[in-house]
Amino acid sequence: MLGVSSLLDWIATAPGSLIGWVREYVWWLTAAVAASTGGWAAGWVWWHGRARTVLRRRAAVELVPSAGFDPSEEAIERHAARLARVPAAAGWIPARAGGVRIRHLCVDGKLACRLEGPAYATALLRLPAFPDVDVMDAVPGDHEVVRIRFEGVPPLGEQDDEVDELEAEPVADNGREGT
Repeated sequence: MLGVSSLLDWIATAPGSLIGWVREYVWWLTAAVAASTGGWAAGWVWWHGRARTVLRRRAAVELVPSAGFDPSEEAIERHAARLARVPAAAGWIPARAGGVRIRHLCVDGKLACRLEGPAYATALLRLPAFPDVDVMDAVPGDHEVVRIRFEGVPPLGEQDDEVDELEAEPVADNGREGT
């Protein structure tokens, strides 16, 4: 049985013996830390490369409704639930590459909805969502969003502080009272 004095002796000598053990195996410990850091870095690079690959290979379909398209609330909820299952259907991919992008655009004077998602979930994106909607393969490069860049303008994050400092001007009542 350990007594108080033997416990105190162990506490007094433990740091010294631990330091001696670390000094004896410092090269092995350094190699283990370097190997684990290198393995983590290689995994990180591979995972981000996989995300870039999946993002380059996205599939797109267009949903073009007929003139009498009037979906019920239940049909919209089913469609939203189907879109929520796309990342799971895509399999083991990075989360940032598994999202679904929905774009509304005009095709031949008709409102169209373009769904973009991982190529691994193309079958789920192509399923007919509503009875009065035609599902078509999107033409690559067609209806692409053009990025607008302003030269010399800082990003929005840097201007947020300036906007908070400005005071709002009072709104005129235009001579109306009681409204």
